[in-house]
Parts: sequence; structure tokens; C-alpha cells
Amino acid sequence: MKYFKYIKLPFLFMMGFVILFGCKEETKPIVKKQECLTEKEITELEPMRITNDSVVKNLRLNGVVAYNPNTVVNYVSLVGGIITNTYFTLGDKVEKNQILAEIQSTELNSIEAEVKQIKANLEVAKRQLQSTQSFYDDGIASEKELIAAKVEKKNLESNLQKLQTNLKLYSASAEKGVFLIKAPRSGYVVDNKIAAGMQIGAEGDPLFTISNLDEVWISINIYASDIDTVKEGMPVNIKTNSYPDKVFKGSINRISNVLEPNENVLKGRIILNNKNLFLKPGLHVEAMVKNNTQDKAPHIPAKSVVFSNNAYYVLKLENNCKAIVSEIKILSKDEDSFFIKEGLKEGEHIVTHNTLLLFENSSSIN
Repeated sequence: MKYFKYIKLPFLFMMGFVILFGCKEETKPIVKKQECLTEKEITELEPMRITNDSVVKNLRLNGVVAYNPNTVVNYVSLVGGIITNTYFTLGDKVEKNQILAEIQSTELNSIEAEVKQIKANLEVAKRQLQSTQSFYDDGIASEKELIAAKVEKKNLESNLQKLQTNLKLYSASAEKGVFLIKAPRSGYVVDNKIAAGMQIGAEGDPLFTISNLDEVWISINIYASDIDTVKEGMPVNIKTNSYPDKVFKGSINRISNVLEPNENVLKGRIILNNKNLFLKPGLHVEAMVKNNTQDKAPHIPAKSVVFSNNAYYVLKLENNCKAIVSEIKILSKDEDSFFIKEGLKEGEHIVTHNTLLLFENSSSIN
């Protein structure tokens, strides 16, 4: 068992002064030592009375930020051709229907030629229907001939409308002679696989991906030993090395019922609001889960604990005149507090302010 010398608290609040005037030796002022701290000085140390609280065990889970799949659009071109121009880069924020690229394609020439041919045939069909209608009214043409003329006109109109719809769907630009690729929704370009001069095929692999990052999913790993501890609905604190001073709060939305064979873990999902766009897809995070237990133990703030030589210490206040440096054993801890296994008892008082300063000025350990 280790023993610790008492700290004489007034010693930490006293200073000596030597005043020199030229070469004349002056008598040092005599300062009367104060035997104990005043109530004000004690208050400045922010003493705390130890109580036993329900132990909260903290579990750290590794995770990674991912897109919300409900807000992701993978763009696949409906036509083949050569990318002639691009107007965006990876990470850009885009608005719906914003022009992102242009495709030069022989399909556009074919469709436009077909449109011209159908329009010409339609004019002929309209005149033919007028003539047939006139002959039918005069009793020269039969009803069958009239119906055939109407069907021919209707079919041509239908084919023309279909081609014009395709041109609109492909965002064809007659002026430039290209198909325009437009953003199918507003969001951020989170993946891009096209560049000017690249040849693409119709309905091939996605050319780019747009996602709204206002809400992200965090996929966490739950190991077999922790399955009984982690439950759906539990609150979690999310931290990442990218923002060491920030804590993102959420809850476990869903836990898979099947272990991932490669990692031997259950996958959990946390949905977080990301309006400020701090959390980027692919960013690794740590999720802190707090699990309340039936056990009770002394509970103290982290600022009252000093870590030195691979051990933890607190300063116990016995009265207004002395404090004792005491080693403690940690049961569990989180970001800002500790549960104590050994070294503290309910009802004792400890210093919670300027603890490190007092510790460094304390007597050495025997």
C-alpha cells in the first residue's frame, strides 16, 4: 500500500518578495503564514462530495460514413457517343436540370433525319385524308378507304410524338448537334467516371453519382462479444479525428440479424443529420454507446483526475488545512467522467479545480 505526504495547502498560495534599492540592503518583509485556507480559497478548489451512482459502461464501436441510399442517383446514359464537354467536377454542388456534359452521337443524326421524314410523310397523309374525306362525302370513296387514311395519319403522328419525346428525354440540342446530360436531381457529385473525349455506350455503367448529403448513414461494426450489449434505439455519440472537439449525437436505427461472414460482425446503422456537411462519405468514425448497469460506484468528473506514471490520482480534502494525494483504480470512463473501482468512498471530498497544479506542487510520494 502506498502512503502519501500531506499537502500544506497555504504553501501553494504564498509568495516571497525581495526588494533591492541600489546597493543598500533592505530588511525582508515578514509575511505571516496562514494556517488554513479561507472559505473563499476552498470554494475556488470546487470541492466535490463523493456519491455512488449507477455505473454506465461505454462501448466504442468503429464505423464509417456512407450515403443515404434513398437520396443517391446513379446516372446512366440512354445513348452512346463521345463526351465532348463536361461542366462539373467531383464534389460540385449541382441543381436539378443543370447541364453537366455534352454527348456527340450518330443516334442524334439518325433520329433527326427520321423526324424530318415522318413530318414529310405526315403532310402527305393529311392531304390524302382531306381528299379521301371529300371523295367519301361525294360518295366516291368507301368508308374503308376513309378509315385507312385516318389510321395512316394517326400512326405517323404517334411515331413523330415518340421521336420528339425521345429527343426531349435525351435533352437533344439541335443548335449544338449534341445530347445534353442534365443533373437528374439537386445534390453533390460524389462519384464521377466521365471526361471529355471519352466514348460511352448506351445503358452502360453509371457515368456519375449525385447524392444529397443533408443526411448520412453510419455503418458500425458490432462484434459477437457485444451483441447482447448493443440494442436498437440506444443513443450514441459519434466522434472523428477530423473534428476532435465535435460530438455528433444520434441513435442506433437498425441492427442486422446476420453476421457479415468476412468480418464476423453485425452491421448497425445510425442515421445522422448532416446539414453542415461535416460528415463526408468514407470518413471513419468512432461511435460511443452507453450501457446503464445495476452496479453502483463513485462517479467523478475527469478534470478531477491526474494521470501520472501510469497511475490515476485524486486529491482528497480532509479539512481546510490539508489534502491527501490518493491513488485510484478506474472501473470505466467516458469523455468527461470516471467511475471508480478503488480508492474513493461515498462521503469523501475531492478537489475538482486546479487539480493538476496542486498535484505538481504536492510532496513527493514515499
